[in-house]
Amino acid sequence: MLQPSLGRFNGTRILLFDGQHKTAALLWNGREEIDCKIYLDPEVRLLNQTNIAAHDKFAQTRFFSSVMILKLGSQFGKDFEEYRRIEDEQSKSESGFLRYLEAVHAAELTRAERNKRFRSYLYNSILEDEKNEARKFVSTSNRSSSSQPLTVDMLSKSLFKCFLYTNPVDDDMASDAYKREYEFENNIRLLNILWELGLTNWNPASRDDTSQVKLNRVFSSKSIMAWAELLRDAVCAKIELEDADDREMPFYRELSDTDFQKIKAIVLRLLEWQMWSAPANSDIDNSLAGNKSTLKQWFKDKGLTTGYLLGAGE
Repeated sequence: MLQPSLGRFNGTRILLFDGQHKTAALLWNGREEIDCKIYLDPEVRLLNQTNIAAHDKFAQTRFFSSVMILKLGSQFGKDFEEYRRIEDEQSKSESGFLRYLEAVHAAELTRAERNKRFRSYLYNSILEDEKNEARKFVSTSNRSSSSQPLTVDMLSKSLFKCFLYTNPVDDDMASDAYKREYEFENNIRLLNILWELGLTNWNPASRDDTSQVKLNRVFSSKSIMAWAELLRDAVCAKIELEDADDREMPFYRELSDTDFQKIKAIVLRLLEWQMWSAPANSDIDNSLAGNKSTLKQWFKDKGLTTGYLLGAGE
């Protein structure tokens, strides 16, 4: 062992840093005494920052995307709450929070890193919510699997790209204009509709079953990136969002149960598109292997259009 394990005191306990396997290996081999380097009175924020950096830009082996999202979002959330509790006469906003971070922690993070952590905080707020039924289908690794067809990267390039506004807003968080919590809730409701109408029937053991072949096509990486844009356009039309700014932030608002009944009908139309159930080795399987733009055009040529999602024939 070239270096002893690293840790810190937490009250009367010693906590070893995440990702180390040295102590575990020694214990498994019968060692009763273990060498450790212990920080006696550390600034926990800096230690956490170092741990993340060690598995990010300085990594030999990186954290999985979902793990990084969780860690970045968790740390950012703590800073966010600290900022919101500051008692002064200035209004609090997300853009103000990023300026606060730049002033207080400029030496720790670049602007790009701050923006990355802000997006991670937004993703984490949706992915880790207990009401999100689809979260069990999001892979803990960087790749999808037979039991977890979705990945964080896939969602960030599809549904989150279309329905989650990932730039900081200027709205005063104490005012009615601030709608971020509604946006989180709306995204969770959309994911739950996709779970109710599709993912709840996911069964990797029946990979050759007609319904499973259909779901594999619907939730493949390129597929979801292509149809998510068609879904956004249909949703914006159905809930009557015509202004360009509103369409850029379709879920950054309070939506009613009636609105979501309309959205659910659109998702049902999406999942009922006849080409999903085409025989094995059909044209759709070749098209799903292409790039997103080509696939989106193929969808339209075969009848999967915004108009179809709104109720028109194929």
